[in-house]
Amino acid sequence: MKKIVSLLKATMTSGMGLFKIKTNNKKRNSILPYVIAGYLMFMIWGSANAFYEKLTPMNLQYILLPIYVLSISIMTFMEGIYKSGPLIFACKDDNLLFSLPLKKRTILWIRVLKFYIFELMFNSLFMLPPMIAYIRWADHLSWTYFLSSIIMLILLPIIPIVLSCFVGSIITGLSSRFKHKNMAQTILSIGFIMIVLLVSYRSDQVFNYIIQNAKSINDLILRIYYPAGVYAKLISDFHMIDLIGFILINVIIITIGIYILSLYYFKLNTNIKKVVTDKNQKNKYMKTKVRTQTASLIKKEINTFLQTPVFIINSGFALVLYCVIVITICIKFDSILPILTNQEDGLGLSMKVIQNNIPILVFGLLSITAFMTSITNSVISLEGKNITILKSLPVEEKTILLSKIYACMLITTPIMVIGNGILLIHFKIHMIESILLLLLSVLIPLVSHFIGIIVNLRFPRLDFENEAEVVKQSVSSFVSVMVGMILAVTTVFILVKIIGNINQIIILLIATILYIIIDTVLYIYLIKKGTKEFKKLSI
Repeated sequence: MKKIVSLLKATMTSGMGLFKIKTNNKKRNSILPYVIAGYLMFMIWGSANAFYEKLTPMNLQYILLPIYVLSISIMTFMEGIYKSGPLIFACKDDNLLFSLPLKKRTILWIRVLKFYIFELMFNSLFMLPPMIAYIRWADHLSWTYFLSSIIMLILLPIIPIVLSCFVGSIITGLSSRFKHKNMAQTILSIGFIMIVLLVSYRSDQVFNYIIQNAKSINDLILRIYYPAGVYAKLISDFHMIDLIGFILINVIIITIGIYILSLYYFKLNTNIKKVVTDKNQKNKYMKTKVRTQTASLIKKEINTFLQTPVFIINSGFALVLYCVIVITICIKFDSILPILTNQEDGLGLSMKVIQNNIPILVFGLLSITAFMTSITNSVISLEGKNITILKSLPVEEKTILLSKIYACMLITTPIMVIGNGILLIHFKIHMIESILLLLLSVLIPLVSHFIGIIVNLRFPRLDFENEAEVVKQSVSSFVSVMVGMILAVTTVFILVKIIGNINQIIILLIATILYIIIDTVLYIYLIKKGTKEFKKLSI
């Protein structure tokens, strides 16, 4: 047991960097994750109380906890599918552990136990608040409720992580045969966030539906998901036999799951580290592609973006949302109207103003998307320890910095131009407004790119252990996002004030000239000041 604890402590230092804290003893000095966790738990506690308040008059407050159990289990399963890759397969400490005199199954147990602890922390954020809130609204409470809740909280991750390990191993095994191994993780993450946003957008409808159909939803959940059903039974009619049975079933599931996983785990872990080559490659006439310095640097930047899922999700998600909004507008424009016409929660525009100023609304959507898409705020920091190598290349600093801008433009500009083009065709906007909007599709994202790289040069983070530290927790990303939000809100505020009062062609023309000036000023600043700051970078 002592050996297991020691190994677990050692493995927890790898891949769990987001949960460390700095102190004077060289630990990480960031309380931000704890602040965010506390805020999230408070919000969940508040929403749970709102549900309990509606359910209590009908004596149905006991059904909410099983709903949370099922929802959190689904969320854990979805999130665990791609987390199982970096937490179980191809870990950084593989060489160390595999060289120790340990049984292979022991190493796998350590991996799964680490995964379990990660998911236990994740589940606690979402499950503890409704459990605590239930104390206030329960008809009667006894020690059995607290015992059942503690056991449920401890065992809740087991079934989802066993299932996600199997699905994740299949995805990992398939992706290991291809070049782009992180694409599945990126797609699942974006899909999960889209579901959360959709539920948030329709929270009122979801809330009312759950209240109106609470009994039938609860009955369905109790039948299809065993943990939810047994928890509901333990709360309402506690029997020790049910609790012991629940514990034994979870122990059996994880034991059998690890045994089956151990049969192919090490073979799969070895295959992941293999380099995939083309068997039909002919070496007789080897062809070498010759690229310019700028083209090579651009390709490097795009590869970095595509191979870093957290970078794509955090920096490029606004583009995904933009595509969804464009499609929604073209298919069902009426669903967007409440955001524009509502006096309290929307922009408070009249239907006449909306119909006569569609190009200005497209301009507003373009501005919000561009300013909320800050890809360049991490491109310098992500160089990490390679920054010295990059600086030693026989390439001008100007070329290096501009290549990062060009790469980001290749990611954002096509999406913006195509999306704008679809809206222009859909609303049959006139030629002059269309040309100006297409120009703004290039000019506005360029402002965001310049600001991001200038801020990143001012606040670099080169000594990171995990890409998430740079993309999510660095000063550069925070400042860039805040600046983008301020610019987006300011743009919307100005447009709402002047829309309908000034000719829309004049507004678009002034905006085009203004952004040309801003881009020119930022370009000059980047070339003169940015190159000097780049020369000073070191680790």
